Parts: sequence; C-alpha cells; structure tokens
Amino acid sequence: MTRSMRMAYALLRAASAFLSTLARGADAPVRARPPGRAQGWPTRAPLPSRLPCPGIENRCPVCQARFRGARVCSRCGADLEPLMRLAVEAWQLRQAARQAMEGGEVERGLRLAIEAQGIQGTESGEALRLLGAWLKTSAPR
Repeated sequence: MTRSMRMAYALLRAASAFLSTLARGADAPVRARPPGRAQGWPTRAPLPSRLPCPGIENRCPVCQARFRGARVCSRCGADLEPLMRLAVEAWQLRQAARQAMEGGEVERGLRLAIEAQGIQGTESGEALRLLGAWLKTSAPR
C-alpha cells in the first residue's frame, strides 16, 4: 500500500472513531463550565438517544420545529415518522460506508456514501463522500 493510501486509511479510522464518539456523546457527562464564563456559557441539554444523527438538527418540514424524538410534531401535529426513517437509513448507510472503506472496499464505500447523501445530505456525509472519491482516485490500479 502506498504512503498516501496508508495516511488516508488512518484518517478514515480517526474520523470514524471521532464520529462514533460523537454518537455516544449523549451519554457522556456534561463538561464543566470554565471559570469566568458562567454567565455567558451556553447550556446544552444532551441529545436523546433515539435520534439517529447526533449533530444534525432535523426539523419539521411544515413548521420548522426541531425533532423531539416523537413521531408527531409537537407544534403542528405533522407525521414525522417517514422523515425519521429516512434519517436512520442515511445514518446506517454512512456507517456501512465507513466500515467498507476501513475494510479496503473503497468503491462500495463510495457508493454507500453517495446513496446516504442522496437520502439526507450532511456535512460529515459529504466529507465521507469526498474521502471515498479521493481514495478511489489514489488507489493503485
């Protein structure tokens, strides 16, 4: 394997570990406020574990209220279940893409990343797609 390929795989493993840590972040303890910033420090409630994509703010397409982990919008009563299913499917595809790329199946990982972006576009999904495209072009033929 070339040096650039080894670096790309190391980057992918690091990014995957980082994203996994973010996914588990809802259960992690809330960090302490730094001294001197008690007044202006924003408070964050932990994300409910039911959300498939931590870090992604899903909103009701009707009234733009944030998802609260319920199948029905708390503000307007719209059915959110189809959107929640799509978000879960996109998250699962991104996870499968990461695993495929880590396992050396770059083309399969790229296809999965592209499919996930088609369902629900995210910044991390776009980064994964770009990494897959780069790995594909730099892979030895």
